[in-house]
Amino acid sequence: MKTWDVVIIGGGVIGLALAWRLRHSGASVLVVEKGEPWREATYAAAGMIAHCDPGTPPALQAMVAASARIYPEFVRELRAEAFQSPDLRDAGTVVFLGDDELPSCAGARLLDDAELTQLEPPIRLRGRACWLPESSVDPRKLGRALEKAARTLGVDFVTGAAVNEVAVLGRRATGVRTTKSFYAADKVVNCAGAWAGEIKPLGMPTRPVKGQIACLVPQPGAHRAGLQIQHVIRTPEVYIIPRSDGRILLGATVEEAGFDKRVDPETVRRFQEAAAQVAPVIGEMRLHDAWAGLRPASPDDLPILGATSLPGYYAATGHYRDGIMLAPVTALVMTQLLTGHKPDFDLAAFSPLRFG
Repeated sequence: MKTWDVVIIGGGVIGLALAWRLRHSGASVLVVEKGEPWREATYAAAGMIAHCDPGTPPALQAMVAASARIYPEFVRELRAEAFQSPDLRDAGTVVFLGDDELPSCAGARLLDDAELTQLEPPIRLRGRACWLPESSVDPRKLGRALEKAARTLGVDFVTGAAVNEVAVLGRRATGVRTTKSFYAADKVVNCAGAWAGEIKPLGMPTRPVKGQIACLVPQPGAHRAGLQIQHVIRTPEVYIIPRSDGRILLGATVEEAGFDKRVDPETVRRFQEAAAQVAPVIGEMRLHDAWAGLRPASPDDLPILGATSLPGYYAATGHYRDGIMLAPVTALVMTQLLTGHKPDFDLAAFSPLRFG
């Protein structure tokens, strides 16, 4: 029977980034995915690397800042191995602030109306605007590149197979079981996102939080230059994310709706109307697609990272809205932990043991 050093449950951006990084360390790795890699939360994500978000929990701020800092090198390394670009865009974010809000991110600057028009001509909304030194990626391209790079390095994959339980022998994890097979490993990592709680024993306390997104494209024959938005734009009503191929993403809701991924047409309409108030050219675009994804949230909105009470069993899940942003640093610290090195960050605040 073949045995791997590490079996990773879940092929989203966290599981793929970890598998890729572990292979670089010399570990043999198997990814077991219930569907197809990167087709759940990663596929549905917006891709903002919003390290200036004032809503980031204090315990997470250092890791968020580190992940944003290493993202360009993460992408360069990945692009060199996969020969694919995740469409990393670093023009920055324009955020419209509330009356009592002040920018607190290093490098942020307030914009007057003239500066705003010069920076982003399509914007017609006026108010207290601020430029933030943030970036974004296309999560689908990122997932595709991570999968290709991982496979190229020799990561094994089993797809269309949901893990039911972590196998236990002699009071330690020895692999995973699906309905049809057993896969042996020295260590197991639960990267199953919103489904992490369904794996026994010691299911992680994650829950799905629904987010809806609309995708717009220029009308046929439209002069694309007049529609180009270069920056991510955030307002209280909508955020607007441009892609390099001309698409515009609008989002996103935060809904406690269980595993329901249905799209609400009224929500999509609200996105379009709110975005057109920001930049009228968006009102001239047509709806191309809309979808919903399930973010994996934990009870305290912090990731779940580290060893569980079962020897050989680890977790890297519960990233909520920050999975894309935290993928590089999560892969780094979990690889350090799994290969017997001291992680660059103290993971005590994120330990699975905090839930009992």
